[in-house]
Amino acid sequence: MLGTCIGVAFAAVPKEQKAIVQTGNGGPEVLKLQNIPVLEPGEGQVLIRVYAAAVNPTDWKARTAGPGYAPMVGAVIPGRDVAGVIEKIGSNVDTLKVGDPVFAVISRSTGVLNGGYSQFAVAAIADVVPKPPSTTYAEAAGLGIATLTGVRAVNETEVSQGERVLITGVAGGVGSAAAQAAKARGAYVIGTATAQHNAYLKSIGVDEVIDYTQDKFEDKVKDMDVVIDTVGGDTAERALTTIKKDGLYVSVAARGLEPKCAAAGVKCMNRDAVVQRGVYEEVATLASTGKLKVKVEKTFPLAQAAQAQELSEQGHTEGKIVLIVDETKANRR
Repeated sequence: MLGTCIGVAFAAVPKEQKAIVQTGNGGPEVLKLQNIPVLEPGEGQVLIRVYAAAVNPTDWKARTAGPGYAPMVGAVIPGRDVAGVIEKIGSNVDTLKVGDPVFAVISRSTGVLNGGYSQFAVAAIADVVPKPPSTTYAEAAGLGIATLTGVRAVNETEVSQGERVLITGVAGGVGSAAAQAAKARGAYVIGTATAQHNAYLKSIGVDEVIDYTQDKFEDKVKDMDVVIDTVGGDTAERALTTIKKDGLYVSVAARGLEPKCAAAGVKCMNRDAVVQRGVYEEVATLASTGKLKVKVEKTFPLAQAAQAQELSEQGHTEGKIVLIVDETKANRR
């Protein structure tokens, strides 16, 4: 039995799907490919047929119960960033329809097996955005948490035309998104990365790259208008010394720096807990107009999610690692 929408046929939604289920905290061995039920969308929700899902550092940090992550209770499906098409619509949803290409961020629900590493996922309509026509589904999966975080950091620090912006870890998912959003506002962007990323960073408009393995970036740059830190730790504190008095600073990887910001005469921005809808729409607009591009460094089939997380855990990723859930559709625009 087939349902149709705008002339395209869709297979009936199955009762079960394949998904990666995390059965506890630990190494990659806790990630299991299992058959689980397909959920029904509730009020204000949609069911997405997933074509591709992004792998983020938060996925393996949660798996290992790293610093800031509580030990898990029960089983979960990792991953929150997906791209695909809307398969079903819950009540009180009138902005999107079945068959629409979208990217989305999946919310966590206690006791419900719902996540990005799956063939189907339920998302709140507030976290679902039409896929930019110029992006493939694999690329669109990379427009989720990391990209939203980078663009939001640029918004929070109020980057404007002609300002000098330093971004630590500029080659990663958050850093590269922040760099492109800052360039779209007319800023001069300096980033820290190893030399192997120079060609990529030049392609997305980064004006200067400091190889942190060869030089201390704080000795190379001073009087920055804005600093966006994506690395944390010692790097986050060293970055503070590069900002001019009354400059703006935000770290997406460190907490509790407000006293040091105050001592340095720097305005430390507080990050909102919830990503506002406007940031989703800005990401979509930047991508649609070619001002923000997602580089997919490497892809893995869904069954190899453990290997994908291991690669992410090594660090030094250029762009995004993506799970291909439907190999016939993931690379289509």
